[in-house]
Amino acid sequence: MENPFTTPGLQFNQIQTLDNFVFGWLDYALFSLLLVVSVLIGVYFGFFSKQDSTTEYLLGGKRMGCFPVAMSIIASHISGISLLGIPAEVLHHGTQYAVCIITATITAIITSYIFLPVFYKLQLTSTFEYLEVRFSRKVRLLSSVLFTISLLMYVPIVIYVPAIAFAQVTNLSIHVLTPVICIVCIIYTSIGGLKAVVWTDTIQFSVTVGGLFAVLVLGIMSVGSVEEVWRISNEGGRLIFFNMDPSPFARNTFWGMIVGMTATWLGHLAIHPGVVQRFLSVPREIDAKHGTVITAIGMIIVKLICIFTGLIMFAKYHDCDPFLTKAISRTDQSLPYYVMDVAGHLPGLPGLFLAGLVSAALATMSASLNTVSGTIYEDFISPCILEGSKKEATAANIMKVIVLIIGTISVGLVFLVERLGPVFQIALSTRGITDGPLLGLFVLGMLVPWANTKGVLFGGCAGLISMLWLVGGTQWHIMHGRIKYDSLPTSMDGCPYPLNETLTTAIPTPWMEPDEKPMILFQISFMHYSIIGAAIVIVVGIIASYVFGVDLESVDPDHITPIMRRFLPPRKYAEVSLKEVSPSLDVAPEKTK
Repeated sequence: MENPFTTPGLQFNQIQTLDNFVFGWLDYALFSLLLVVSVLIGVYFGFFSKQDSTTEYLLGGKRMGCFPVAMSIIASHISGISLLGIPAEVLHHGTQYAVCIITATITAIITSYIFLPVFYKLQLTSTFEYLEVRFSRKVRLLSSVLFTISLLMYVPIVIYVPAIAFAQVTNLSIHVLTPVICIVCIIYTSIGGLKAVVWTDTIQFSVTVGGLFAVLVLGIMSVGSVEEVWRISNEGGRLIFFNMDPSPFARNTFWGMIVGMTATWLGHLAIHPGVVQRFLSVPREIDAKHGTVITAIGMIIVKLICIFTGLIMFAKYHDCDPFLTKAISRTDQSLPYYVMDVAGHLPGLPGLFLAGLVSAALATMSASLNTVSGTIYEDFISPCILEGSKKEATAANIMKVIVLIIGTISVGLVFLVERLGPVFQIALSTRGITDGPLLGLFVLGMLVPWANTKGVLFGGCAGLISMLWLVGGTQWHIMHGRIKYDSLPTSMDGCPYPLNETLTTAIPTPWMEPDEKPMILFQISFMHYSIIGAAIVIVVGIIASYVFGVDLESVDPDHITPIMRRFLPPRKYAEVSLKEVSPSLDVAPEKTK
């Protein structure tokens, strides 16, 4: 693979620094140390800690603390895609993403008071088991299959992105890096279970934040000061916080972040099996709620660091954009380029930063592998195993094998992602096909007591088909150049080196006939995919439930979120109240039935 930092034919003043940079022993030592520590943690929990049951393997014996659990959730959510993508987003499209402060707050509140009470009350190993007890096994299996496929497409991308960054600044090939990273992750996840995942995630998250903070400080020093970064960003039109355009066709607005991104984060955090699995690993529900608060605060801090890093990158390259000069071939290579520019002369720091990128990938992959193993076992394998004294021990071993198999498949798919090229964007958008409808299913279950099995199945299928058509059609038009999001302007006027004439020539926009303009629905911003998918499932599910017939008498109050139990028949309230009455009280048996 051609190194974008040493592209031939360009005369850079910076090329001397970047071209001569080679990972030193300290950089490799820091990177290797992280991988070794991760494996040792897995070995410790696998061989010196009890792992002979599903409760131990998936829930850590329900003795985990809220802080390491929260750190694990943050680490698994902050993937290399976020670390590379958010600074590039700010560099080319402005700081509207900063509204994630409000998004994270809303997500934490909804999770704590709508979804978490139901999950913690039922104590289900798999969140999709809730859909079975609330509706039917068919709904559960549909959700499990979609979730598994979604993660199988997502994990290879998570691994591939930091591998690209690492390969850019070393002589190592992606074909060597990706198997090594995946094998390390498979080992400590399969051996150590949730305890290993949580503690390695905590360590890896600390490394990630440390690398980001160090690069942030160096970037500010290279520009001059925080005030200078802010001034240049303001003059360049990057400080965008309240774009109140209500149009769903605008790429990113205040409303897109508040509504669209909140729905996306609810799908990734409130109902995600891996997140719920971690919340259930703490002893009490109040500990789980404390974990949601810590998670929200941590996510806000990391996101803001990434956003300000994007502003620093703009301040540094506003008049000499490395993407325009072809120093890099993709916008998501901007951050590695920037890191090597400001930190390449400091031994160990580039290694620390890249270790942070790989750490984020490891955290996301380990969380996904642990979650998928539990989902596949609980939903597809467990019903086929006969009850017995050894079932729990057998289950833990089976899940370890599942982790090994799924991890191996992910390694293979990494090479497929590399070859597909433009399909990289399609794979990311595919999550929009499944996340919204999955969120809609859980909303119907917890917030709509009158929803029934037939209505939910009908709504779920309608939502999935609609999102497949919407997202698939949009990506098809994007590949053919009919949909393009324009970035904010940058310049090459300040480049301290002569440019080839071909670099200053504008790239023509693909020409198309007026009748080839995409349908207006395909022009909807990707920010709204999750909320659209969820809305279709909810609306269609409610209407279909009324058509098939509503039966509130059969609804268990424990399956409904507390704020919606008032809509259940009074008999249900009496039943709940009498269940909680002390046995010493004289209660007529017939009243408790």
